[in-house]
Amino acid sequence: MSRTEPAPRDAATATWLAIVALSIAGAAIGAHPATRLVLAAALGATLLKGKLVIDHFMGLRHARLRWRLMLGAWLLVLGLLIGVPLLWH
Repeated sequence: MSRTEPAPRDAATATWLAIVALSIAGAAIGAHPATRLVLAAALGATLLKGKLVIDHFMGLRHARLRWRLMLGAWLLVLGLLIGVPLLWH
């Protein structure tokens, strides 16, 4: 029997493992001297974790487009508010 989509529990576990891996990667990246590339990589990992949480654990993966766009825009604005001062100092 072949599955085309992972079971919800398998998908949640895979998402959780991805978030853990991104957290470890972010910590490892943050241990290096703060260059623009390091800051951008750490911010990117953090924003990707936010996207995974929004889509999978908040249940917006199958929500209406309006809700996904609102939270996606919030994440983008948050990333810009943090990233612009850090990366262009």
